[in-house]
Amino acid sequence: MKKKIVIVEDDYIIQELHKLYVSNLGHEVVACFENGWDAIEYFKTNSADLILMDIRLEDSLDGIQTMSKIQEIRSIPVVYITGNTEDANYKRAVNTNMKGFLSKPVLPDELENIIDSLHDLTESIIYAERIQQAIFPQRKEIQNVFKNSIYINRPKNILSGDFCFLSPRRKNGDVVGGIGDCTGHGVPAALLSVLSHEILTSNTRKFKELRSIINKLNQSIMRNFSSTHKENTIFDSLDIILFRVKPNESIIEISGIKRPFIHYDSVTKQHHYHNLKGQSIGMPINSTDDIPFQSINYSKDDYFYFFSDGITDQFGGPHAKKLMKKGLLDCLDSIKELPPLQRQIELDMFLRKWQRNTEQTDDIIFMGISPSNINPKYHLQPTT
Repeated sequence: MKKKIVIVEDDYIIQELHKLYVSNLGHEVVACFENGWDAIEYFKTNSADLILMDIRLEDSLDGIQTMSKIQEIRSIPVVYITGNTEDANYKRAVNTNMKGFLSKPVLPDELENIIDSLHDLTESIIYAERIQQAIFPQRKEIQNVFKNSIYINRPKNILSGDFCFLSPRRKNGDVVGGIGDCTGHGVPAALLSVLSHEILTSNTRKFKELRSIINKLNQSIMRNFSSTHKENTIFDSLDIILFRVKPNESIIEISGIKRPFIHYDSVTKQHHYHNLKGQSIGMPINSTDDIPFQSINYSKDDYFYFFSDGITDQFGGPHAKKLMKKGLLDCLDSIKELPPLQRQIELDMFLRKWQRNTEQTDDIIFMGISPSNINPKYHLQPTT
């Protein structure tokens, strides 16, 4: 299958050579760039099947930084062709949907092998990403239910093991939601996340109590993944936190296993960190009473933040250490007086600056909601 390829290379002669190789292999070069900023601008309105990227560019961005920014716009695989094959560059490049890391001068058969390997696998994974996005609530849908909400979703790879769940109940005005955090990532975790989301959707229709919903999820996961054959054993598990907003009572109920949440009390202007402990989904639960549960009366401008451990476990900062809960709380404290949209921007920017050039540790998901800001005209599919 003919591929559309973009070349980013600051040496004109090498750029023309790679263009010749690609054309001779039967593929189309749709654009060539000498610097990263022009390539980023191109992908704001265009796409491609593959990028051939030099690392050292005559620009303020190198090739790896350029790909990181392109990935924020589109998920496109990249092959690095570089004279700088240091381990440090390779480690940085791994996090950019890298499909190859070739030394200059590159040979045509090296390019041919990599391009051929992309045909089915990449297309299938990218299509699977679209399926996940169709199943899981996206930022626009969350804001459709909770005005002024904050949402960040950044998979480690194309597919994510973290997911958001949202199920409005129009009959009584309640809204049930939460996040799931699979212990793995990539394709296996993505499969578990889709299965878990569908089970949660079904359980929310059948059960009112959050602990019952979680307990039934656990039973379903254990039943579906149980096997008498050791070679079929599934080792990934799931940490989860659910909430139910009761707007008529100004109450939010929160239940979960091995996931914390943060409550911003608008009266005291303080953030309170709550850690819900227990066994991960996939392990036996003796009783629903063993599942942590809290009921909190909220005020008008209170916020509740739910997140996966990909945020607090992310290495970065000046000393390449984990962010930890203190780092996250310090950030939230520094932006608490800002308008919600600005908070979203500042939090996203803080997380990216913290990570710096460090590889992303895990999938990242973050959802912040103000329970008093439920949109009475939300349009998600209601449960009965």
